[in-house]
Amino acid sequence: AAAAAPTLGLLRTAHAAGSDVIRIGMVGAGGRCTGAAANCMNAEPGIKLVAISDLFADRAEGKRQALKKQKPDQVDVPDDQCFAGLDGYKKVIECVDVVLIACAAKFHPMYLKAGIEAGKHVFVEKPHGIDPLGIKVVNEATELAKQKNLGILSGLQSRFHPAIRETIQRVLDGQIGEIISFEENFVRGPYGNTGRPNGVRELEVQYGNQYRFSWLCGDDVPQSLVHNMDRATWAMGEVTPVKCHGFGGRSSSENLLGDVFDHNAVVYHYANGVRGYAFCRTTRGCYNENPSI
Repeated sequence: AAAAAPTLGLLRTAHAAGSDVIRIGMVGAGGRCTGAAANCMNAEPGIKLVAISDLFADRAEGKRQALKKQKPDQVDVPDDQCFAGLDGYKKVIECVDVVLIACAAKFHPMYLKAGIEAGKHVFVEKPHGIDPLGIKVVNEATELAKQKNLGILSGLQSRFHPAIRETIQRVLDGQIGEIISFEENFVRGPYGNTGRPNGVRELEVQYGNQYRFSWLCGDDVPQSLVHNMDRATWAMGEVTPVKCHGFGGRSSSENLLGDVFDHNAVVYHYANGVRGYAFCRTTRGCYNENPSI
């Protein structure tokens, strides 16, 4: 999705003063933010990565080296702009035109709002918020972005996929009739590590294994099934459910680290009587798929 950034008018509004360069910075040095940075640089040779931050210095340095090998002419991250620690996001925001945020979802709302307050365009990975306070902050940030004429690009990438856009438009045009029910599945293997390294403090263990702790990632429904429910909401004409019920649990011995469920089933109820049936699961060695039906 980050590759779509130039199409949002950023080429006209995000250039560094007196330059053809758009400076981007990564808040988070995991696979998703690294991928977003690579997507961005693929879109336009004038886009340069100039700053990286992560809670862990080795991760920030590792991704700096990896991206430099991929894009030697577009990665220009000096030592003093490769940040580690909890305040690294502030330092990235100070020295870029576009902020790429993909880290533990708990921090997405705060970092998004900080970027907009600083007058920067922002790409923010899903989920954008995982609790009521986070959603409130996201709403405040989007309103502020409208006032400042700044762009926010979402990591819900289905919205940018030509085939999905065409399909949803045909659904909205009524080519299959009215939706009376739908099924959503996101069943896959687990994300990230499963171990607890020796000699590492508990908070560092949790930060380093964000997908295992619901206070950091929001559990698997907002992490994975959110893509499916975004497509369902789109197909339903942006109408949201009025209530839901469901169940979930932890059944796999490999998921003993943390508290995130490894299976969930949710039924969403809409005001017009439509019901949506949604399932997600994270177990190795099982059948996997992520379709909207």
